[in-house]
Amino acid sequence: MVFFLSLLTAVLFVLLFEKPLKKNPIPFYVISAILSLATIIIQMQGIVFGGVMGKYIFPMFSKAGLGTAFFVLVMYAATFKNGSEPIKLLMPIRGQLSIIASILVLGHVFSISGIFSPEKTLLYILSVTMFIIMIPLFITSFNLIRKKMNAKVWKNLQRFAYIFYLFIYFHILLLYVRGAIRGDLRSTLNIFVYSIIFLWYFISRPLKAYSVKHKDFDLNRYRYISLILVVFVSLGIYGYMLGAADHARDESTKSVAETISFAESEDASKEPAPVVEDGIYSSTCFGYAGDITVEIKVENGEVVDISLPDYGDEEDYKHFSEDVIEELKKDPLADADTVSGATFSTQAVIDAYNDALKKAGLK
Repeated sequence: MVFFLSLLTAVLFVLLFEKPLKKNPIPFYVISAILSLATIIIQMQGIVFGGVMGKYIFPMFSKAGLGTAFFVLVMYAATFKNGSEPIKLLMPIRGQLSIIASILVLGHVFSISGIFSPEKTLLYILSVTMFIIMIPLFITSFNLIRKKMNAKVWKNLQRFAYIFYLFIYFHILLLYVRGAIRGDLRSTLNIFVYSIIFLWYFISRPLKAYSVKHKDFDLNRYRYISLILVVFVSLGIYGYMLGAADHARDESTKSVAETISFAESEDASKEPAPVVEDGIYSSTCFGYAGDITVEIKVENGEVVDISLPDYGDEEDYKHFSEDVIEELKKDPLADADTVSGATFSTQAVIDAYNDALKKAGLK
C-alpha cells in the first residue's frame, strides 16, 4: 500500500510539475533535501506517528517508498516506444527525477544503519555497494556536470544504473524475505509486487534496445506478452513464499510438540519447584530488526504486570507485540501463541516472556 501511494504521488508530481522541474529544478532539490533531513531527525529523536501518518505517509520517506517510486519512473522512461507520450513526458526530466530519488532515499539509508545486527550483514554490504554506485550517478545527473563530461564517458558511466536497479531489487528481497517466510502476508505481497515491477523492467529494457535496431519490431506487443510472463513468474515466487511460511510453521509446531513431550516425560524426575521471590524480572530477545525486552512483576508468586520497557524493533510491528502482552495479562501462565499477521516480533516477545518466567522460577 505504501509503494502504491508513493507511485501515485510520483506520477502526480510529474504531471503537475513537469515544466517547472525542467526549467528550474533547484527548489525541488532543496525541498527533497529538507524532507530527507526531517526524516533522519525524526528517526534520531525516536518520534513515532500514529494513524494514517504513521502507517502510510511517513514510511514513504523512512522506507524509501517515494524515492523508489521516482527511480521506477526513471527506469521505465527508456522502455517506452520512441515518440510515445510517456517517453516525451519522462525523458526530458529523467535526470532531475533521479536526483530527487537519490536525495529521498537518504532517510531510508539512515534507518538501515540504525538497526545493525550480524543477521543483516549481507543487507549492509549490498546497501553500501548501492550507495557507492549511486553517488557518481547522482553527481553526473546534474546538467552542469554532464555538459562538462565527454558524452561517451558519461553514457558508459550511466550504464552502472542497470546494476544499481538490480541491487535495489535484491535489497527489497532481503528486507522482506524473512518476514515472508515467517508468515507475514504484507511482506509476501511486497515481494510479489516488486518482482513484477523489476522483472518486467529487466525484460522491457532489452526489448526496447532491440526495437531501436529493428524498426519492424512490435515493441508494445512483446512488452505486454512479457508482462503476462512476469506476472506468472511473480505468482510462482508468491506461492513459494507462502509454502515456505507453511513449512516454517509446521517445523515450529513440531519443535513445540517435541519440547512438550520431553517435558512431560521428565515430570516424574523433577525436583520440587523453587521458592518464587517477589520482584521484577526481565529478558531480552532479538525480533525482526532489533532487541525487545519484556519485564514482569511478581507478587505473592503471581505475575501481576507485564510490560515492554525497551522496544528496539521496527515500530510497524509494535502493535502486534502489544497485542501479545495484553493476551498474556489475561492468563499469565497460559501457553502463549503468536498473533496472526505478525513475524519475528511477537515470537521474540513470547521467548523473552518465557525466559523472564524461568528467571522468576515460575516456568
